[in-house]
Amino acid sequence: MAIGFRPTDDDKRIISRFKRQGETTSDVLRRGLRSLEQVDWVERARADMARLALEDLSEEPDDWEYDEAGNIKDVGTGSVLKARNEGGW
Repeated sequence: MAIGFRPTDDDKRIISRFKRQGETTSDVLRRGLRSLEQVDWVERARADMARLALEDLSEEPDDWEYDEAGNIKDVGTGSVLKARNEGGW
């Protein structure tokens, strides 16, 4: 896929400012696109953090519990992880 781009004088100034030695204009634009992708990821992560900031997981039922022998039991699947003894696993 080829994309045509006619930079304005301001675009050329920005490209020149961020061009590293040995880089082409395409390289600078690719780095810019990766940077935009990272900015988008951070913005979405921050939105998720804000949305979840007041979430109280103590109100949720646990996905695991201890059985009578002290083993860990997955409530959803019923699988059991044996408890450690005093000497390790």
